[in-house]
Amino acid sequence: MRRSCPTPAAVLAGLRLAVLGALLGAAARPADAHVTPNVELLKKGVFVKQSLPGATRFSEQRLAFGKADLAAIRSRTHWTPSEEDVKVYLGRDEHGRLVGAAVFVWTPSEHGPIGGAVAFDPAGKVLQAAVTDVGSEPLAWVRPLLQGDAMTAFAGLPLDVAPDPSKLAPAVTGAMSRYYAEVIAQAVARAQAVARVALASAPR
Repeated sequence: MRRSCPTPAAVLAGLRLAVLGALLGAAARPADAHVTPNVELLKKGVFVKQSLPGATRFSEQRLAFGKADLAAIRSRTHWTPSEEDVKVYLGRDEHGRLVGAAVFVWTPSEHGPIGGAVAFDPAGKVLQAAVTDVGSEPLAWVRPLLQGDAMTAFAGLPLDVAPDPSKLAPAVTGAMSRYYAEVIAQAVARAQAVARVALASAPR
């Protein structure tokens, strides 16, 4: 039996479909080429309880950012928060007094977003900071920054003092690790800006 050959028109149509499929696939993931799956380093509930040990009751605070709040946050951080980027939890003691707030923020990086967590006392002083989530690729650069008590570099900062990335694990000198020290410091700065609004609106 003779095998039929595809006509030139059929070959051209097939090529067009292949090119279209490749273009659609690329369009579906234009900015994700460097993003890797996230690794959870610390559960949010664990951080809240560890960082606010005097609290016995916890609640999520729904924030409604006014125009002045958003302008202040943009001025300090060049960032506009959204509900997807930020979560705030308040901790209170058995008498209902405010013990502090835990702020969780997502901050972009070259290899995908990192999750940062910062706890504040009622006056806005940083009690504790942590990285909760990071991509599997940058984990090798971020992990040295988190060894031991390195994140205590941010403890004690008041709301009006910006975090200094050079104080986070200064002995770690790799270029990518230093880049991620800046990303982590940016996450702390974002949390400070949100905490300023959250604490101002939280009943005492």
